[in-house]
This record gives sequence, C-alpha cells and structure tokens, in this order.
Amino acid sequence: MRLPVFILWLTLFAACSSSKPPEIVSKPIIFDDERTALSVEYMREHYGIETNSAVIDPCMVVVHWTAIPTFEGSFRAFYESRLPSSRTGIKEASALNVSVPYLIDRDGTIYQLMPDTLFARHVIGLNHCAIGIENVGDGDQHPLTEEQYQANKALIRYLAKNYDIDYVIGHHEYQQFRQHPLWLEKDPNYLTEKSDPGDAFMKRLRQDLKPLNLQPMPEIQEPGRQSQLEQGIRGQVIWLEGNLMPTIGDENNTPPRPDGEGIQRTVHIYDLTSRNEASSTDGFFSDIAEERIKSVETDQNGYFSVALEPGGYSLFVEEAQGLFANSFDGAGNINPVKVSADSISQVELKVDYKAYY
Repeated sequence: MRLPVFILWLTLFAACSSSKPPEIVSKPIIFDDERTALSVEYMREHYGIETNSAVIDPCMVVVHWTAIPTFEGSFRAFYESRLPSSRTGIKEASALNVSVPYLIDRDGTIYQLMPDTLFARHVIGLNHCAIGIENVGDGDQHPLTEEQYQANKALIRYLAKNYDIDYVIGHHEYQQFRQHPLWLEKDPNYLTEKSDPGDAFMKRLRQDLKPLNLQPMPEIQEPGRQSQLEQGIRGQVIWLEGNLMPTIGDENNTPPRPDGEGIQRTVHIYDLTSRNEASSTDGFFSDIAEERIKSVETDQNGYFSVALEPGGYSLFVEEAQGLFANSFDGAGNINPVKVSADSISQVELKVDYKAYY
C-alpha cells in the first residue's frame, strides 16, 4: 500500500526535533518501505555503508534551488519514492527519487517534507551527512527572494541548535569535498555540474552565520592544481614516531634516521598566532584567538597547496587530541609561515608527538 508511513514519520520527527518552531509547516512526502529500501540500497552501492536503516547523522546543510517556478511543482518532484522516467541523467545511478527535509516557498514559508535524520538524495557524495534545503525558483526568471534568504538563515540557525553542523554549502560547491574525508561516493564518474544557489547567495549566508563558527570550505585538490598555484603555501605533512635519538658509531654501521612518511590530514591556517593567543597541552592547541583563514585536506601522501593573500600565518595539523604544532620563531609565533606577493612558500609540517629524540 503506497501511503506515507505517518507513524514512523511522527516518531522519528519527535526524536530529532525537540522544539519545532511554529513557522515550519509539516507537509510530508511519501517515505514508505520502498523508499526506505531504495535509500538503504543507495547507501550500500554508492557509499559502502552497510545498514538496515535509512538514518543519517547530519553535520552539513546543503542549500539548493528547485529550478521549478512553483511550490506545487516542486513538491510533486519530491513526493514519489521512485525517480520519474524523465530524470535520465541520474536514473542509472539509482531509482531512488530526489528529496530534502525542507522546501522553502517564494514567500519564505518553510515546509518540512521529511525528518531531518532520514536519508535524502540531493547531493552526490554527501547525502549520508547532509540536510538539504530546497528553494522554489532558479537563478534566471525566478531568482531566489529576500524572504527565502531570511528563511534559510533562520532555519539553519535552528538546525545548528539541534545538530553539530560543521558546514553550510551551496549545491554548486559540493565537488569541493571530493578529496575530503566526508566524501564517500564510490563511482568517480558520477558527478553533475550545478549552479544553485550561486556564490553571492552563499557568501552572504555564511557571513550572516558566522556566530555558528562553521568550518571553512575545503580547498579544491585536483590533479595539476599545485602547478597552477601562483601565490600561497605548498607543503607536506610528515608523520614521525619511535626512537629518533642520534647514535654514535661507525659511519658505515649507523642506520640513517627515518625521514617519516606523508599522511593524509587536515591543515588549518590561521592568522599569525603567538603562544599567548592559544591554550596548549603537549603540543596540542585550542582556543585560538586569531581568525582561522582556511582549511585544506592533504592528499594521501600528505601534500597540499593553498592560495593565500600576502601576510603571516600559523599552520596547525588536526589530530584527535587537538591542533598540533611543534615549531616556533623567536617571537613565540606558532608554526609561522610568511606569504609574499606572487610567491609560493614551501613548508614541511612534522607530526612527531609519538617520537622521542
């Protein structure tokens, strides 16, 4: 029987929405056994996630536009469990229909179509961790309205109170996560080019959401990017551990000290930071007073490159215990790097808290 599973819907909604604001209108789409099965299949085939439940743990919000001029048409596009035959571009990847938890009409009314923590197909590679917000309209004859912008801002602030939201991105920005640990898509050829909702909308939105302390967007790491860098920092993160104490003996019998190996990590780049501008324990830093400028994911061998304005910066490597740094200049600045105009600064970041010398 193809009816919405209202009991399941209401149970999950109560669990994930402790204080539903009155301005959010409930308008559920079908989320029946078929949609659940297709969602579980999608998670297995595309992400390698073995589960019997179509539940996610969100840490990201993705903002879209529907490219459909009316609310009614937009709602119909998400309502059914199976993708319509007209969606030939993505049907080969899965029969699961696209959907999102939230749809915002042109007057700013927010409609909730499904619970936040149910799996929705709306962004390649990131559905397993992303809450989607669709906006009725497009970037041409029906540009997004100021009412929609304000509704997006209010809704995301509300979501950030209920979930640990690290990223707020536009649909057009999703490919920037292709080298990020959150990216799980197994098919490298399953990609689409998107333009919604545009740079101007997202720049304004993230600026207004600064109090949420969102993570910076990752740098795009693509083949050939290093050779294209004209100004900034290029480097490698190296892992060292064990006994690195110097030995005395015959030159021919003394084993060389290990050079370490490159590791995949996140490098966080702050304005130049001194010791007294951060808390530290055994080389791990927190509560950094200076502004974080960018974060960049290294490749599997530890290499990274990032474009930066001229100036002084401090670099930290993210570890489970905190942000690691082990180099200081005479003024007490942490892992200092200077970027000059039209030049590239080379760095090597050694992560050696498990080594002894």
